[in-house]
Amino acid sequence: MRKDKLLKEWFEFNTKYWKALKLRAKLHGHLKDSEVLPDDVLANAAPVFVLSTGRVGTMLLTRLFELEKGLHIEHEALPEMLYTGKLAYANPSNIEFTKGAFMAGRYEAIRDCQLQNLRYVETNNRLTFFAPAMAALFPNAKFIHLLRHPDSFVSSGIQRNWYTGKTITDEGRIAPAKDLGIQRQQDKIAWLWNATNAFIDDFKEGAGKDRTLTVRSEALFSNAEEAERILNWLDFNADKRSIQKVLNTPVNSSRKKKTPQKYNADLTPLVKKYYGN
Repeated sequence: MRKDKLLKEWFEFNTKYWKALKLRAKLHGHLKDSEVLPDDVLANAAPVFVLSTGRVGTMLLTRLFELEKGLHIEHEALPEMLYTGKLAYANPSNIEFTKGAFMAGRYEAIRDCQLQNLRYVETNNRLTFFAPAMAALFPNAKFIHLLRHPDSFVSSGIQRNWYTGKTITDEGRIAPAKDLGIQRQQDKIAWLWNATNAFIDDFKEGAGKDRTLTVRSEALFSNAEEAERILNWLDFNADKRSIQKVLNTPVNSSRKKKTPQKYNADLTPLVKKYYGN
């Protein structure tokens, strides 16, 4: 990790810590009934979660959300919950485990936002496999499915050494079953693209159209109208000039040039649904 990014993370972590201490000091002795607080938070909070494979433009979406007042936005929240997300994917029927893991990792953050009249928004893909639990816990939550063509996704994954065992994030990355015979790194990443988006598709069917919105990152990158559609769906009010300014400003660009990768296209059947080819 680059030194500038490490310093940024250190600063942001410490800033959040001191803000949390300040909030607790302010609330101490002023709550009406803390015993009913959890029920109130779960019933009334309206968090927004972005579901994705990662490497799809969540930073750009974060910048767009920052145009809106009254939000608390997290892009890389702690704890990361990457490995527990993998467990949630592996055990879809154990919804109580997934609920408990999510509450342990995020309840206090959402509660603190509710107490400050802020809406919690998280664009972090680490929460994707918690979607059924999040929807059940927070009936007012909304979900954005953000996806990117597998060609770009596979190239990005190769650049970051996914499925090599050399990066700590591999411990929490879902992987194809050995009996599928998927051996090449490119094919594993292609499988990951399809498996993750298939999971999100299944979730959307159960959650209902009013709670979910599907966005292709290619449209978001190049189209102010697409950005407006997302913000309007959430009842946000950013003006067109500010939106265009965000779209014109590069974010999260890599210093390395991505190399196109050949992979088994049979592993990504969902590409036809979303891209028509």
